[in-house]
This record gives sequence, structure tokens and C-alpha cells, in this order.
Amino acid sequence: MLKRIGRGAILGGMLTTIVGVGTALAHEVREVGDYTFVVGFLDEPVYSGQKSGLDLRVSLGEEPVEGLEATLSAEVTFGDDTRALEISAAFGEPGAYRSVFFPTAAGPYTFHITGEIDGTSIDEEFTSGPDTFSEVQDVTGGQFPVQFPSTGDIVRDAEAGAAAATTATIALVLGGAGLLAGLAALGMALARRRS
Repeated sequence: MLKRIGRGAILGGMLTTIVGVGTALAHEVREVGDYTFVVGFLDEPVYSGQKSGLDLRVSLGEEPVEGLEATLSAEVTFGDDTRALEISAAFGEPGAYRSVFFPTAAGPYTFHITGEIDGTSIDEEFTSGPDTFSEVQDVTGGQFPVQFPSTGDIVRDAEAGAAAATTATIALVLGGAGLLAGLAALGMALARRRS
């Protein structure tokens, strides 16, 4: 019973600390063995195309756990795409770790953290959502007075344009070859008539 009360006090203290240093309220808090993990995005709310990244905090009881940049690995997944993240200790914040990246699409992201802490194996996934931490939002939702297309829309349009240009080039080459073959056939037919 005292252990539960102690952990509740620790979690409450960690959340108060997070709020106190200006980090967003929406972080997932999870017990992993004897350790407490607090995971979310940097600088929430997060908008597509803007600087953010993994915000990870680890403690054992009330003590922050340091040196985990050497023993933990992380990756971020969006849809079918996965990218490895380099974990760095946050300057002046014991037990806090960061990995900066620019999320370019709105929606849920998953942080996968693996490795070990003092012999305890770590293999945890933290997915953004309504019950955990904020999902990445489309940047157009916060734009005023003019809304620009989202980065994803621009990339899709550019890829579609490139594909159309490639198709048009192939069609022109094939059409030109067909025209040359037709002219050659016409020339040969005229030459046969004259002879």
C-alpha cells in the first residue's frame, strides 16, 4: 500500500515538474519494471513541418536516471515509415532525454524505446492518441488569415506532377518514334511506286 502511495506521489511530482518547466501536459506516464517513463513530444501541441521530437524522462523512485543515452535506443514510426532517433541527454535536466526531428504529416506517431537500464530489459512502445499524448496536427489548422496547403499535400502534388511529366515524356518519345516509323514507311512506299 505504501509503495502505491509512494509511486502516486512520484508520478504527481513528475507531472508537476513537467508542467513547471513548460512541457506540455499531455505525456504518457508508464511504469516499466522499477522505473517510471514519461514520454511525449517536445513543445506540444505539435504541428506538421515544425521542429519537435521525442521527450523522454526516466526516474527510479524520486531519483532521475542519468546516462541512458548510452544504453537506450529509440525510433519513431508513422504509418509504414520508421526512423531511428539519436537520444541525447537534455542539458541541465537530469533524467531527461531528447531527440529532435520535424514530423511532416499529421496523425499518430509511435516511439519505440529499447535497450536496458542496469540489467532491466526495455522494449516499450508509446503511441500518441487521446489517452496518451498529443498527435501531430496539420499546420493549416493554426494558420490565419491565409491557410497554405499542408506539406503532405504539396509533396503529393509534386509527386503526381513528376509522374505525369514522366508519362508525358514517354508518350512524346513513343509518339515521335511512331511518326518517324510512319514517315519511313511512307517514303519506302513512294519509292516502290516510282520504281
